[in-house]
Amino acid sequence: MVFGIGLLVNAVLVAIPVGGSVGALLGIDAHRAATGQKPLFTGGNNDDGIGTGTGGDSTGGGGGHDTITNNGVQHTQYCELSYGITPPSKTEQYTLNPNQWGVKEDTTGNGLCMNITTLVNQTYAPQTAPEFSITWQFDPGPQTAPVHGYPNIRVDDVLPKEMNKISQVDLDLHWTYGLGDTPAESTDVQTLKNENLATNVAIDMFLDADADKSKSASEAKFEVMVWFWMSNEEAQPLGWGKPGITRTLDGTTFTLYTGKNEQGQYVLSWVPETITERFTGDIYPLITDLYNFGGSDYPAKEDYLGSLSFGTEVYSVDKNVTFWAEQYKIDIKS
Repeated sequence: MVFGIGLLVNAVLVAIPVGGSVGALLGIDAHRAATGQKPLFTGGNNDDGIGTGTGGDSTGGGGGHDTITNNGVQHTQYCELSYGITPPSKTEQYTLNPNQWGVKEDTTGNGLCMNITTLVNQTYAPQTAPEFSITWQFDPGPQTAPVHGYPNIRVDDVLPKEMNKISQVDLDLHWTYGLGDTPAESTDVQTLKNENLATNVAIDMFLDADADKSKSASEAKFEVMVWFWMSNEEAQPLGWGKPGITRTLDGTTFTLYTGKNEQGQYVLSWVPETITERFTGDIYPLITDLYNFGGSDYPAKEDYLGSLSFGTEVYSVDKNVTFWAEQYKIDIKS
């Protein structure tokens, strides 16, 4: 896989004369990519079985993306900085996004691409999301801004919801991280450590007393995270070094860390003792524990859960790595 930061150069370029026109068009496309817009070069179909999705595809992302279709299954790649992809589904609705919010003009590295596997017949198991993976490589950013993005999948339709009207948040999860451009069967922690991988894998939620604000990552009063791995201390949560209470779910012990971010939001992070690639169980007790504390530093049970996403926070790594969400099923029950 060859990919660059925020810019896909399509094979259709071979039909354009080399010279000033190409340079001008590439400059425009680079600017569009840098601002999170779709590339100008969307291409067409060729005869090798690979189409670029012109006119839309089963990912719901429209045209302009490399798509392979085989036996009713589509594999589509997105390398934009920010691009919402909502695969059509006859059951639950999810939106995926490369979400490279920390990439700047002076960012160096190979970049990031999101690969989504969808079903042409749009029929998924109940509450089950499309399979997806993230291949990326960034060099370390400045200490003041080390994060390059949080590519993720977000639950649609069912939120916001008052927390006292939620009874369970059932999660069935399997993910891996591996070296290279393809998904790994399991995570080799030592190999990734040797390549200086700095990342975490987490569910990210936003809560607020106001239903509209609870849907906003910038306006919500509280951010609650459930982590499943922290590769090293560079990717640590706010409040690291000052552990709070612990809670064991599905055989995994989580420790609570708390702090305030630069926006003044209260960030409450549950972090496991060890890497947790598989998890099956109800994570709602991690939320009820918080509102049982009481006080303004913690959400109240009358507050709204407005947003819930799952993904990986990407910092830096020496070589290409791939995060794979092989199974992600979440059921928010009333």
